[in-house]
Amino acid sequence: MAFSAGAMGTNDNEGKTGIMWTLGDGDFEYFRNVVYRESGIRLTELKKALVQARLTKRIRQLKMGSFAEYSEFVRENYNDELVHLINCITTNKTDFFRENRHFEFMENTIFPEWMGKKKNSIRIWSAGCSTGEEPYTIAMVVLEHLPGAAAKDVKILATDIDTTVLEKGATGMYSADNVADIDTPLLKKYFLRGRGPNEGNFMAKDPLKKMIRFRRLNLLDETYPMKGQFDLIFCRNVIIYFDRETQLRLFERFYNYLRDDGYLFVGHSETLTGLTSRFKLVSNSIYRKVL
Repeated sequence: MAFSAGAMGTNDNEGKTGIMWTLGDGDFEYFRNVVYRESGIRLTELKKALVQARLTKRIRQLKMGSFAEYSEFVRENYNDELVHLINCITTNKTDFFRENRHFEFMENTIFPEWMGKKKNSIRIWSAGCSTGEEPYTIAMVVLEHLPGAAAKDVKILATDIDTTVLEKGATGMYSADNVADIDTPLLKKYFLRGRGPNEGNFMAKDPLKKMIRFRRLNLLDETYPMKGQFDLIFCRNVIIYFDRETQLRLFERFYNYLRDDGYLFVGHSETLTGLTSRFKLVSNSIYRKVL
């Protein structure tokens, strides 16, 4: 690949396949039950058109002729097809430096705390990382604003249920549109610019990529493979897709995986108020454990 100092993305063409079929009520009910049971995402009747559009590409890949045929295929090949079904349904909207006030809070509040404690081993979890813009942003903020970061033991775990977005995130390659929100000096410092066939694309440099580990994780799993705790947990714009019971279970998990002086970040439209007393609000959509 030709890249020079200065990730490559794919365009979402969903809804442009010219599908002529209709997703029947019975098949829709089956799909949404599977999605809820396996991922915790609740699909209301209002999401039927979305499900129809997103499953179209998969059905065409399998050279099938109807949603009913695909529904039967899922039933007969449940374990093998489940990941593909979930990949089709999950929403993966994300951007670099999205909800930037969270990263400003890291710079102005969290990093000074860490310096005062002489913290040298740092663990951060980006839960629901999608295509990787969030963990790469976190890595840039750490390297830019945490004094001596390059000499510290900093690791970022980036997890998602969707294997397709994880594969893209692991490459660290993005289109010019994807990186438009990164200030030019940062873009030049932390990304390589594509040349020749890769013109217009950018790839994250090794200092970022070496800090991040991408892994598939279903937040609904009974147990998680991580053994240690985290200083920061980002789970932004994820819980809005879960029902209250699932949210309660998830925040109990986050409580146990967060160090006593750690922080939990959620999306700007999400809140723990009235849901759990295990965390206290310290800033806009930023929480700490109640000890």
